[in-house]
Amino acid sequence: MKKVFALLLTLAMILGMSACGETETPETGEGEPSESAQTTDTGLTEPVELTLLSQGAGSDDYITLASEGRVLQENLPAGSTITQETISSGCSSVGYLIEAGMGDFATGQNAMAATVGFEGREPYSSVSALMATVKYAFVAEIVTESFYERTGCATLADVIEKKEACRIVAEPVGSTDYVSLVYLLDVHGVTQEDIESWGGSITYTDGSACCDMLQDGQADLMIGHTTEASSSLTELCMSADMVISGLNEEEIAGMCERGYSETVIPAGTFGCVEEEMPSVCQATSKIVSSDMSNELAYAITKILDENKEILAEDVAGYRGLTYEDMVDTEAMIVPMHPGAIQYFQDIGVLDADGNYTGK
Repeated sequence: MKKVFALLLTLAMILGMSACGETETPETGEGEPSESAQTTDTGLTEPVELTLLSQGAGSDDYITLASEGRVLQENLPAGSTITQETISSGCSSVGYLIEAGMGDFATGQNAMAATVGFEGREPYSSVSALMATVKYAFVAEIVTESFYERTGCATLADVIEKKEACRIVAEPVGSTDYVSLVYLLDVHGVTQEDIESWGGSITYTDGSACCDMLQDGQADLMIGHTTEASSSLTELCMSADMVISGLNEEEIAGMCERGYSETVIPAGTFGCVEEEMPSVCQATSKIVSSDMSNELAYAITKILDENKEILAEDVAGYRGLTYEDMVDTEAMIVPMHPGAIQYFQDIGVLDADGNYTGK
């Protein structure tokens, strides 16, 4: 069965590339640098070609990669070409596309693919990280008020304990929502077949459709790996009565064993969370092929670091970003690229052994 899943996932990626593989060129132009090009001294003298891999237009991932693409275009040698291809099905599996040679750079959330493998595939073997970014996301459980009043279940743990028939929704295979749901079920020792045997169901669809199903009474519970700035979830909570929950201690411990990090759902989230709630998140890192040259990995890392404030204007992950965050190997999960290590050693953030210096 795992081999079948692996084959289907590979086929889906190939079909997705055929259907959605139009190249998106960053706004700096058709491969031409802007007037402010080469503001960062990268040490590179020859033009480079980079393909950035993201999810579809309008997604947070797309916006992040477009912003990074503009900054890279402006600081790499004149004549360099930066393109963005929307062929990623999600940050949790995009590294497989890099391993397959379909792109050079992406945002990865590597908790599953780099530890146990994704949908029958082996874990990443040739993906490296340049740096980590702020862990600003969280896993939230969103339940309709009507389901809670009828069953007394406010969380997935309640549903499992009572073996309650529950219609669960999450984003599709490849997304971090999907991975979060799979891992939560695994922590509880429960399968999708168990959910169905109790009269429930699990539907995988895009985020806006998940919200529509909850609002229209077609679903009861959503597992989301999201942020407090999610417009779709905020709108949902404003237009319908929802119960928002974090995770319990057992779930947090189990998720951290699977590569997640502890975090909180901030008070005020979605306009209805009154008090901070404990949760977990998949940390985010910038990933490349382990075969990328040390010189290019060094240059990209330096550009992103020296332009953090510019990137923070559009990308939440760069806001408040510290060097301790950037060299957090537990957040990266995949090995840090030697070129990135060299850069952080050169600026005194890492010592000769690759340990954080406290800068």
